[in-house]
Parts: sequence; structure tokens; C-alpha cells
Amino acid sequence: MIFLYNVSIMYTIAPKLRLDIVNHYLKSGESLRSTAERFHVSYRTVVKWIKLYRREGEERLLTGRHWNRKEKELEEKIMLLKERNPCLTVRKAKEILHRRGIEISIKGIWSIWRRYGYAGLRREDIGDYYTMSCPWTREAKEKFEEAKDMYHLGNIKASADILNSIPVVPDNEFILQIPDRYLNLRRRVEKTTILLGKIPVRSYLKKTRRIFKECKKRKLYYSAFRIGISEIIALSWSADPIGQLKKIEELKNMLYLRELSKLPFELRFMLLISEGIAYAQLLKIDKALEIAKSCGVMLKRMKNIPSYFTFNLAILNTYLDNIREAEYWYLRSLKKLDDEKRKVVDIYLAEIYLCKGEYQKAIQIYKRAQLSGWGFYSRKLLAQSIWSLVNGMPRKAITLSTKALIQSRKEEVSSRIISAYFVIASSYASFGEKKRAKNILRRLLPFLIKNRLKRVEIIYRILLSQSQISESFLPSAKLALLLKSGNYKKAYKFACKKGLLSYLHRYIFFYPELITENIEKGISTGLPKAMLKLPIFNEKALVYDIRFLGNPVVYKNQKYLKIKLLPKDAAFVIQLALKAGEPGKMIFLKNLYDSFWPDSSAPARNLSHLLVRTKKALRIPSHLLEISHRKGEGVLINRGIHFITDYGKFDQVLVTAHAFMRSGKWSFARREFLRAFRLFRGIPLKGMFDRWSDDLQRVILNRLEREAISFVKGCLEHRNRRDARRVLERVSRIIPHSREIAELERKLK
Repeated sequence: MIFLYNVSIMYTIAPKLRLDIVNHYLKSGESLRSTAERFHVSYRTVVKWIKLYRREGEERLLTGRHWNRKEKELEEKIMLLKERNPCLTVRKAKEILHRRGIEISIKGIWSIWRRYGYAGLRREDIGDYYTMSCPWTREAKEKFEEAKDMYHLGNIKASADILNSIPVVPDNEFILQIPDRYLNLRRRVEKTTILLGKIPVRSYLKKTRRIFKECKKRKLYYSAFRIGISEIIALSWSADPIGQLKKIEELKNMLYLRELSKLPFELRFMLLISEGIAYAQLLKIDKALEIAKSCGVMLKRMKNIPSYFTFNLAILNTYLDNIREAEYWYLRSLKKLDDEKRKVVDIYLAEIYLCKGEYQKAIQIYKRAQLSGWGFYSRKLLAQSIWSLVNGMPRKAITLSTKALIQSRKEEVSSRIISAYFVIASSYASFGEKKRAKNILRRLLPFLIKNRLKRVEIIYRILLSQSQISESFLPSAKLALLLKSGNYKKAYKFACKKGLLSYLHRYIFFYPELITENIEKGISTGLPKAMLKLPIFNEKALVYDIRFLGNPVVYKNQKYLKIKLLPKDAAFVIQLALKAGEPGKMIFLKNLYDSFWPDSSAPARNLSHLLVRTKKALRIPSHLLEISHRKGEGVLINRGIHFITDYGKFDQVLVTAHAFMRSGKWSFARREFLRAFRLFRGIPLKGMFDRWSDDLQRVILNRLEREAISFVKGCLEHRNRRDARRVLERVSRIIPHSREIAELERKLK
């Protein structure tokens, strides 16, 4: 007779099921694999049960208990002692059990705690989630393999039941494949800590708060503490220092902690690090420095320091602008890591090198690293943008910063907007567009204030020459103050000493007189040569601002040029600005010929005449636009002109607007959208009938239409009909035949 069981409840009737399967195998003559398939259990499970039966008989198979395991009820009591009091020591636990009439050795208590992941952790493997350091027991390993087999057989519920029967499931990502509804609370705690960095921050915070509340309700304080620390790390990533401190205080109150020294070392250390980071973000510098110093002493007293601890201490020092100290701890953490984990630390180390002004080192690390975690690609783009600016390519820096914003995920938008906009502002300042640069910083101030980003706000206010703030200053802010005071020599030495050269390189564009004075006196500035060639420091450098979102308008070094270009000449200038907008850039002559003279028998002569007219009208020295050859093809090379355009500005502003929208900041997004639409003064490239201008006009108008429709829909969602009407009126004058725009206008009437 064949017995068919519901395997999803296998572990509630496991003893009988085991015996039935073994008896069937022994009596039927079927193979092991056929027996396993018949009863829908894994092959290796059947092998294990038959070995147990043959070695220890029917009783051993029915009990299923290991020889040195205490009764399940007693084991859970001992486990709960630690769960409900994370500060409890093994000796104290023995005393409590003795008073309850339970006699068990210290080693016995420690073994149970080890099985449940409270003791015997492998310190060298401590990481973002605690199960990384939990050792595998033979029982846990066997059950885990059974769970995987059941999962692959399609029985997810049975797989979850097996996982739920294990005291602790060490480091693995298999558990992520099991839905939460099948997992008990301990497994959900483990799963959630593993999800740190794998799902959006907001979703992660909701999940941790829900599980924390459940743990606390059941008085599972150790698990609550672990999930609470994961929540604090996520709050740190989302730049919410006040939320971090509130959570830390909640954890302390939960355990009635007066002294952190009573906590297990790994919990105490991570709580201190999180507290230090929060204080640093709130500019309570003295408290943060004290914590950093205390954590450093704690680690230096240890013989085998876990890399995870040195890594997190490095992060705290980075927040405090202790760049050299951070570098020391990052390098310490690299010593014991495998290749995959080294890649993560390398990225943070790259940011240290970037800060120190060791740009090539940083860029090389980013080139080698291939990561898919939170923010890697946008970080890489920002690093490249700073490197481009220092290398004398501000326009490329603006482009890369804009791309970094596009690539930023929802949870990292706030920090990326700040970093990208600061590079963009510095780039415009390097063109000599100091007023525009300051306006960029000024527009971001309300966002910094609303999000309590005090450390960045202080730097912006110093650069904007606004009133000084009375709080403690981090070294990066102190550097800005030194430059503002006019003491460049002291500021440069301070930047070198503190490892803040990258900050100096961006700040200095707001104080160009300090550099020009030194150059005039023949004093070395210590800046890269490429930076000194930028227009802000070099009066001979030419910067043209080409505005073509309407009738063409040209500014040369911030001065309006009262000229009227022929349509073809204007189209050529626009193409030159977009395709070869920085010194060293080039356009292939064939592209120019195809754009402007596709049917001409003498396009080279036509281009020569056009160049003469353009140089004369824009007052460009002849040697700055040169026809040459590259790899056998004719090219027009830009030998020293910087171009900026209103279309480039349109793109940057829209990217910022969408970034604000992704982060749920509609009021800030609305302002940016309106700024973008105001850049249009009429129909772009009107009356320019060459092929290239027609194509570009189509691209610009299509984008304008899409963005306007998107904005109007956003306005309607936020019940803002006034702005929606204003934008539609403006856009309909530029794109009069758009059906969708006309339809939206009818709805708003």
C-alpha cells in the first residue's frame, strides 16, 4: 500500500512520516530516488533517515533528537533568557536557572546560545547582518539542504517549515526567496537584516519598524535590538540624524540601559558608531569626536579586529572630515576581506582619495569596481565630474553631474542633488559666471534647511557671503572660512594637512582674486595647471553663452553682443556650441557639409566663408577655430573657446526637477519645472532650414511637449490648476498644433 502525505505538514507528523518512508523503501525494493519522488521528499533526506534507522533503530528515528540536546522546552527557556535580556552573561544565566531548580553547566548554556546565534560568533565574518557571523551546525546544515530541496520540488510551505525549525539560519540569501507569510518571526528578522541595501530605503524602513514592533511586543529584545540597528543604518543612509538618535534612545530605554558597556560588544559598538554619525550630521562635533575616539580605543585593544568594525569607524571619521584617520581604518579593514567585499571598501577608499585630491587613484578604483549596490554608478559619475572640472573641462563636469542625477535612485536623490549641484555651481563659477553659480547654491538653501542638512547649509552660506553661523565647524567649513578671510596660503596648507584638496579645488572658484593675486606676484598656487587656464583665472580665455530657445542671442564673457547672424551662421554657431563646446573638441567636416551644403559642389569653400563671417561677428581670434585632419578625415577643432547654452541649462534644470519628484519633493520639483519652461523665449531654431537644425528643433519641441504634459498632470494631482494653465499657455504659443496640449487646455477651462 502506498502512503500519500501532505508534505506541507511533514514536520508536524515527522516521526511517523520518517518511519513510513523507511519501511516502504526496505519492503518495496524501490530505489532511494524513486522512494523520495513517491513521497515528495528530497533524496538526501531519505538517505539520512535510512542511515539513522540502521544505526540506532526505530526509536532514534521517531524521536529525531540529538544525543547532547536538552528537551526542547528547556532549550527555549534558556534561549529566551538571552532574548529578553541581551546584557545577560552566561554565569548570571546559570544562577537564574539554579534558582528555578534547573541545573545545567555554563558550557551547556553557551552551546544553546551559540546554536541560536547569541554566542560563539565568528568575529572575522561580522557584517551588515548578524547571520554572516553565525557558525553552521551539522543539524542546521542538514535541515537547510532539505529546505532547499523542498523549495526546488515546488513545495515552498514545506521548505519554510523546515527553515523555521532551525535555531538560527547562518549567512545565506536563499531565505530571500521565501515569502514572509510562511516564515516565523526569527526568520523574518534574519531575512530583513539581509535585505539592507537590496530594496529601497523607504520600503526597508517600513519593514524594519513593523518587525521591531512585533519583537518588542513579544519581549524578544535581542532580536528587536538587531532589527533596530538595521533601521538606524538605513536612517543614516537616508540622512535622518534626528530619526537615528530617536531610535537609539528607544533601544536604550527598551533595555533600561544606563551604560552601554553592559551590551554585547558588537551591539554596543554599532550603536556608538550610529550615534556618532548622527551627532556629526547635526554638527554636534565634540560629542561625535568623543565617540570616534572612544571607538578607536576600543578597537585598538582588540587582538583580532573584525573588518566590519574598522570599516564603520572609517565611515564615522569620514563624516567628521577626519580624512586621514578614515583612510587608516579603511586600509585596516581591507586586510582580511575577500575580493568581493574588498570592492565595496575600495569604493569608500576611492572617495577618500578623491577628497584628498588624488584623483587618478580614485578614478582607477572606480574603473576596476563593478558593483550594483546603492548608488555606485552615480558616485562614479560624480567622481568623474570633479576630475573633469579640475582637468579644465567644466562643461564635461556639468554633463557628468547631470548624468549622476539621472542615475540616482529614489533613496539617494537628496545627497546626489547636493553633490551634483555643487559641482555644477563650481563649473559655472569657473567660466566666470559667478552670479549664476551663487544663484544655483541660493536656490538649494531652502531644500537644505527643510531636510536639516546643516553641515552643507553652513558651507553654502559661507560661499554666498551670508551671515556666519555660530555652531561648531567641520574642517570642510573651516576651509571655506579661511578662503573667505583671504588667507590662501593658510587655507592651502590646511587643506593639504586635513586631506581636503578636492574641497579647495571647488571652493576656490568663488574666490578667484586669491589666485590671480598670487599669479601676478609669481607665487605658486599649488593648483593643477589645467585649472589655471580656466576663464575665471585667465582673462584671455573666451566664454560664449549661446541662447537659442527663441531668437538667437550671444554673450561673450558675460557681455551681450549686439549682432544679427544669418540663419545658416546662427545654426553653425549652435552646432559648434553643442558638439565642440570645450577646448580640444572637434567636429568632422563631413558632418558640417552634410548639414549645410548637402548638394554643393564646393562645400569646403562655403565653410571657409562661413568661418570668416562667424569669427568676425563673434570676435573670435582666427587661431581658436582651426581646420585640421584626424585619421585621414577633415575636422574643425576648438583650440580654446568655452561654450555654454540655454538648452544645456534647460536639461540640467529638468533633470533636477525629476530628481525632486522621485524623492517626493513636489514643491521643489515645481519650482525647477517652472524655471525650465521660462527659458523658452520663442520657437527654437526658427527660420533655420538646414537638416541638422530641423532635427534638433524636433527633438527640443518633442521634449518640451512631454515635460509640459508631465508637469501639468503633476499640477492636477496636487490641485494646482494655476501653474498648469500658465505653462500650457506658454507652451501652446511655441507648439501651437499639439493635440495633447490643446486637450489639456480644454480640460482646464
